[in-house]
Amino acid sequence: MIYLVTALYCEAGQLIRKLSLVKNLQETRYQEFFNTDAGIRLVVTGVGEISAAAVLGSVFTKYQPQAWDFLVNLGVCAGSANMQGIYLCNQLKEQATGKTFYPDLLYRHPFQEACLATGMVLWQGHPGKTAKDSEADCLYDMEAAAVYQAGAFSFGPHQMSFLKIVSDQGDAAAISKKQVETIMEAYEEQIIAYLGQLQEISKSIQMQLQHRMHLQKEMDRLCTDMHCSKSMRDSLKQHMHYMDLAGIDYASHIQALYAAGILPCKDKKEGKKCFGQFCRKIFS
Repeated sequence: MIYLVTALYCEAGQLIRKLSLVKNLQETRYQEFFNTDAGIRLVVTGVGEISAAAVLGSVFTKYQPQAWDFLVNLGVCAGSANMQGIYLCNQLKEQATGKTFYPDLLYRHPFQEACLATGMVLWQGHPGKTAKDSEADCLYDMEAAAVYQAGAFSFGPHQMSFLKIVSDQGDAAAISKKQVETIMEAYEEQIIAYLGQLQEISKSIQMQLQHRMHLQKEMDRLCTDMHCSKSMRDSLKQHMHYMDLAGIDYASHIQALYAAGILPCKDKKEGKKCFGQFCRKIFS
């Protein structure tokens, strides 16, 4: 599941229509839209850190995200005069506390990268600041740092992305809802393509986790049937992990041991002999 988070409905409207998201009429505290088949859930939190943290705390308690899920915070932001277009944020600065958070950008992407400063009030530009100031080349919004902190209870840093589109240079009051919709529409194809990439990664992670669970069950069964001691158990697991990473077909050898009646073993002594035989067969 990909959890899309926006502050305003006008930031989400185009994606709601494009991704065929349906409104959750059971939820009355905030706006929620979803498409189960597409694996997308979109939440409109309202403006500000408090609203974002409160809403997401409720959302993630209710749905309990998994290790293969992703959180994407999406919306417009302010930026310096030399910053235009769409950015994937590589650090988030919370102005109220001075804390900085770092999403892990592990996957390739087509976007520019930038830092993002989150404040309690609308950014009004850089009066009197120079290029040496730490936030001179930052983007500015009012939710991202709170989204990160609320998301950190359910997601790892590598599962959170912050996509921001520059809409103004500190004069947000002059930007209408219609203009925001137009800005979001201009980048919707790039956003949807990125969501598709995350969905493919999510499927890959699920397959890897399922494979690990299967491997763990195989190791546990072998350890039990060989009556492994603690040291034998650790050694067997190391061998199994190595064979799995090296692409060695260990499964057929295990099946042969069961077919020959060698497994399960009667006692620890017999299990030790079986373990040696298994290793010699694999690595010969």
